[in-house]
Amino acid sequence: MQNQLDIICDIICNNKLPHSILFEVDYNNDYLKRVLNIVKLIFCENNNKDYYSLDCGKCNICNLINDNLFPDLTIIDTDSNWIKKQQLLDLKSEFNNKSLSGFKKIYIINKAEKLNVSSSNSLLKFLEEPEDNIIAILVTSNRYLLLDTIISRCQVFNLKDTIIVLDENMMSNVKCFLDYIKMKKNFFVDYKYFLENIFVDKNNTISFLNGLEEYLINCNFKCDIKLDSLMSLVKIIEMEKQKLDFNLNFKIWLDSFFAKIIGEVYV
Repeated sequence: MQNQLDIICDIICNNKLPHSILFEVDYNNDYLKRVLNIVKLIFCENNNKDYYSLDCGKCNICNLINDNLFPDLTIIDTDSNWIKKQQLLDLKSEFNNKSLSGFKKIYIINKAEKLNVSSSNSLLKFLEEPEDNIIAILVTSNRYLLLDTIISRCQVFNLKDTIIVLDENMMSNVKCFLDYIKMKKNFFVDYKYFLENIFVDKNNTISFLNGLEEYLINCNFKCDIKLDSLMSLVKIIEMEKQKLDFNLNFKIWLDSFFAKIIGEVYV
């Protein structure tokens, strides 16, 4: 994360900010504070461009951002399952007005993976016609849960602290699983192999899916899977991991999971 922050500071110092930024983060207690600190670097009245020396208490704008009172910063969030289209329409209407502070206007979409199809398309229209004084910041724990057309319009920065190291056995299982996908083999031909070596029980399966997802996110250029197929696979994994949190019949879940992989992922 350190190198990414240094790059961001350098971009801000040289006034090279893109119109759309995507921050990939760990959802911990201070992830949003980190994002807001980057916003402060853009607005700071004292022209502070050092991420690690913020919050001196002397900059009025930084203090307003801390108190969520700065008029040219809007945060889109939701307590429900989805960020709704109307929230994006209201944002667009609000941002038609000029900046009250004379600076740029910034909107943050927190947990952007909660954008549904309708709100994603509304955001896409916003991103396709950027204005010089408006910066979009999207925050997510997994970029591949967003539309690829949205990702392609953003400069992506990985602010994650978490590094998952896949051991030799996990890596072997992941590559074996991906080989079946890439070669379009029928999963059910070697169903017994998967049951005995990878999907042994619920806990083993969750561990494997976490490893598989980590590999896909960080090594996608090495696994030779097209971006749209990779995104489909990651979305399936995310949804299926949530289902495993419930007390369901593991064998029925496994049959359903294999069917989705076969029916929805094309390489």
